[in-house]
Amino acid sequence: MAGVTARSGGAFVAFRNPNFKWHWFSTLASFSAMQMQGIALGILGWEMSHSYTVVGILQAAFALPMAILALPGGALVDRMEKRRVIAFSQALLAILGVATAALIQADLITIVLLFAGGLVQGAMFSVNGPARMALLTEMVRPAELSAAISMQNIAMNSTRVIAPAIAGLFIAFVSIQGAYYLTAVLYVVCVAMILQVPRSFGHVDRPKAPLLSDIRAGVGYVARDRMLRSLMLSGLSVALFIMPYQVMLPGFAGSLGHSELLGPMVAVSGVGGLVGAFTVASIGQHPRKPYLQFLFGLTAGAALIALGLLSTRFGLPGAFVSLGVVGAASMSYMTLNQTMLMTEAAAQFRGRVTSISMLTFSAMPLMALPLGVLADSIGGAGAFAVQGSIVLCVIIVLAFMNRAHTFARRTVTPPPAPSEVEVASPQESRV
Repeated sequence: MAGVTARSGGAFVAFRNPNFKWHWFSTLASFSAMQMQGIALGILGWEMSHSYTVVGILQAAFALPMAILALPGGALVDRMEKRRVIAFSQALLAILGVATAALIQADLITIVLLFAGGLVQGAMFSVNGPARMALLTEMVRPAELSAAISMQNIAMNSTRVIAPAIAGLFIAFVSIQGAYYLTAVLYVVCVAMILQVPRSFGHVDRPKAPLLSDIRAGVGYVARDRMLRSLMLSGLSVALFIMPYQVMLPGFAGSLGHSELLGPMVAVSGVGGLVGAFTVASIGQHPRKPYLQFLFGLTAGAALIALGLLSTRFGLPGAFVSLGVVGAASMSYMTLNQTMLMTEAAAQFRGRVTSISMLTFSAMPLMALPLGVLADSIGGAGAFAVQGSIVLCVIIVLAFMNRAHTFARRTVTPPPAPSEVEVASPQESRV
């Protein structure tokens, strides 16, 4: 409807757009499958090895192709029809789910094969993530962008509540391969839904250039924009020091003597994430988003320390309360970060800006490996307390490195984005 603003429609204004609905439900199906695979992988990896380190290595498999392919993936997305990119990547993941289930059923699965499957997943996510975000920005108005991104994060986080429970039921009452077969079905549903969205046209009028030039233009654009640089560093801090707590949960649940409660633990964290995403969606055009992000980062660090201390003192109740707060604070932080990134980035660069952001998040599973080694040495609770202390220090340092941005009364608006020709010009590239 013409003239509708994000403020008049509140958090749900984006759902007035039928194409956004198909995109949203496609995301729901896709991330449900991914969350279920994560639960199945964590349980399978732990049962096969009983090692935090091995589970961390399996998670690192997802990050390696993202670290290598994120930049070319984002450049490809900016020059290709995004709907087809999403459909292809999800179809390939459906095939991978069937193949993994068959290997488990035939008793042929190994840690090496699970690692290889993680590489394929990471490669597909390198194009799927930027394609989804760039397509979303094409189908909603700028005033609706904050609400749309928040709703997108709600879709992703609602799967952290529902999908672990479904995966746990399938693993307990059917089989672990049954959970993998179900993920394949969900990926097929995702493909069917995203194909209901009209073709994207953001790539049509872009000048043809070598892929390497597109990558260089995107990196140069982010490097020259102070606001985008600051937001990327903030996103990197989440990836390195906050989110890796998730990959330690399988071993942490086992160390408390309740491996069967991994699903509920992830679900509680997901409920917290839903609360955080709804909170940010309700904020709308708040003028002090950087300062709110700073406060949410401090809260996440304190909650991680509490997770280590309260789980030791009060057991499962302390762990569940802390996980809820960690989920809410970390999701609020990430949603604000993504919203500001997409708001500040020029439309023709959003695929590449998203890919650079994903490149920072590829550090999350890689950081899980040293944290896994630490947890093997001092226990999961102690590792969480150390992690939270590091988070507090990093968030405070980043805030005071860019005080004008973090503590400004109003969010600073950067100068208009340069054209791709200007960014990629020889004179600029020599600076």
